[in-house]
Parts: sequence; C-alpha cells; structure tokens
Amino acid sequence: MGEGQTYRPISRIGHSMSWQVRLTSVEYAVLIHATEDLSKVIKAVENLMPPKLRERKNVEIEEAYGHYENPIRILKASFRNPEYASQVFAWVWRLLPNEDKVSIIRDLDLYVNDKLKLYMRLDKQDAFSGLARLSFSDDVIKVIFNFKGSKEALRDFLLSHDPEGV
Repeated sequence: MGEGQTYRPISRIGHSMSWQVRLTSVEYAVLIHATEDLSKVIKAVENLMPPKLRERKNVEIEEAYGHYENPIRILKASFRNPEYASQVFAWVWRLLPNEDKVSIIRDLDLYVNDKLKLYMRLDKQDAFSGLARLSFSDDVIKVIFNFKGSKEALRDFLLSHDPEGV
C-alpha cells in the first residue's frame, strides 16, 4: 500500500464492522456459442446483479472463433465503482447455497489468486433461473471480485458476510 493510502472498510448493512480488505470492482465474463440466444445469456448475467444496478453495467461483446473455427462471442460486463461492486458481492453471496460458501471459505486458495481476485465460476443455466451455484463445467459465467488487502482479511470478510454462520 502506498503512502497516504488507506483501506476503506466494508461493512454489512446495519453493522459497523470494519475489515482490512476492500472490494474495488467486479467483472463478469461468459462465452456465448453460436447455438445460444444472446438475450438469454444476458438475462443470466443480469440475474447475478442486483436489479437496481442492471442498467448501470458496462458491457462489451467481442466476436471470436473457437478451436474448430466455430464463431463464439465473449460477453464482458463490469462495475468499477467500489460501492456497486459491494452491492453485487452481497447479491451473489446471498444467492449462493451454503455448501458453495463453505467450499469457497475452506478452499480459498482455489478461488483467490495472489492479486486477491476472487473467482467464482457460476453455472450459466442456474443463473438464467435466478440461482447462483459454483460449477466446474465449461458452461459458466465467471464472476471476478477484485479485492485489496490480505487473504486472511478476505477470509474474515467472507465469514462475516454469511447470515447462516457458515
């Protein structure tokens, strides 16, 4: 951390807890195959955003080709505003089933890199239905939360954001 920089605390609504970790932004990335309906994939991504933020997202769609020269599109969306990113985190975390929260917290090293990016690979079909579930398949929406701080502080932050006491 540079001179004069401080961490802005993240707290749960109605709580005054402060943490040595700061959420700075969130990114979404999803592959859209030629056989998929773009509007349905966009709906799946939007379901992983709080309703009041859906119109505020920054979206890019890139044209690309797959391994066998099949056309694919890559949809990327993001919120660079830390407050919006915090709202997205709270929304997605609330949607996750407890077993997925436990998995992320228990195996944090599998989900967080050295730059403190928390990677969630969420099932695309479940997201279309308004659910959030971790998936190890290829048909996923990648949601990447960018934090500043330490991995230990991030673990404490995740534990504090679980209303069920995971």
